[in-house]
Amino acid sequence: MSLPIETERLVLRRFTLEDACDLRALVADVSFSRAVPEMEPTGLGILRYIERQLAYQAFEPERVFDLAIERRADHLVIGLLTLVRRDQAGAIGWALGVDFRQRGYAAEAAAAMLDYGFASLGLCRVEAETSVHNEPSWRLMEHLGMRREGRLREATVEDGKPLDSYLYTIRTEEWRAARLCHAAPVTPKEEEECPSDDSMPA
Repeated sequence: MSLPIETERLVLRRFTLEDACDLRALVADVSFSRAVPEMEPTGLGILRYIERQLAYQAFEPERVFDLAIERRADHLVIGLLTLVRRDQAGAIGWALGVDFRQRGYAAEAAAAMLDYGFASLGLCRVEAETSVHNEPSWRLMEHLGMRREGRLREATVEDGKPLDSYLYTIRTEEWRAARLCHAAPVTPKEEEECPSDDSMPA
């Protein structure tokens, strides 16, 4: 499997400078911009973010490497998906624009990324982190077959207030079992973010 990654409704691909307009619309909502702190919500900040992403090698170890989530029907960028590699482990995160939530897009994109991570990158373990208050996000992680591994005290900050996070993980054999259980597509109620990249290295 190689980039781009295509699903029934989405294309997961590298960003281009032509995506700046779509990103500007996404970061206009504070819930999206909060989930992507490395993207300054200005025209110049968005261009710098894209240029930085273009400078990275695909899935370069220890980099916050993001893929655009493009909707196949209209080629609109509706969010982004992150996978950070650390040896044979990875950390996944996602953010969707406010107008594209609760439609199953995050589940579809994240499932494809886990497929890619385990099958093409040879990962043995993938983790994700989200606020304990973000129930739709951790419910989605559970839908993907991830297991809650622990609670991290004051691991994230929202509106200047430290919050506890849940850490979820999944291993190769667990992902295989989850894929067998979800042969029929299910659309869970999802949230705008899985802010695992709050603790990821730049």
